[in-house]
Amino acid sequence: MLQPYRPWFILGDNNGQIPLKRQLLGLSEIDVKGKTLLDVGCAEGLMCLHFIDQGATKAHGVEIRSRAVEVAQSLAGYTGVNDKAKFWEGDLRKPDHALSQEGMLSEYDVVFAMASLQKTKSKAGEVLQKIADRCSETLVVRLPFREIQTGWKTKSDPVDILSEVGFDLDRESCGYPTGKPPYAMEGGSWLAVFNRR
Repeated sequence: MLQPYRPWFILGDNNGQIPLKRQLLGLSEIDVKGKTLLDVGCAEGLMCLHFIDQGATKAHGVEIRSRAVEVAQSLAGYTGVNDKAKFWEGDLRKPDHALSQEGMLSEYDVVFAMASLQKTKSKAGEVLQKIADRCSETLVVRLPFREIQTGWKTKSDPVDILSEVGFDLDRESCGYPTGKPPYAMEGGSWLAVFNRR
């Protein structure tokens, strides 16, 4: 039996899991004006639509759930930005396909990987490098903790992984600024902003 679709973002009164305002905490200093951006694990695309409002020229997203992609594209059309916002279905466990689909840019100025890497299990280190390959300026990573799987039972610091592929840590924070996250997460959350050297 199919599970009912449960959206990640709260859209009106639909029992979503997280408000957009919560997901945007810690991101107000990211300059997107006149830039292209990619949201990896974009859910229903609300971050992309928000950043188009903030002046992004293109906001693309990739998401594993086909229904979420349909909702995201529908919202882009409804808000009149489907010329700037595009969404694709893609599984990060197959990053070469998920991140280079027809119509995607070869590189984006700003890339967001918000709470999606840990879902790729032992491939998270490789996936992080593939995501970084698509980023020309600013990479934003949010994880439940400051480590990712890089092999069977082996964990690594994303800062070290990204340093090896040309990124410097600009700033980081732990936990959500206003307290309790809306879903169970030990120790809050780790948010980091990286800039390409």
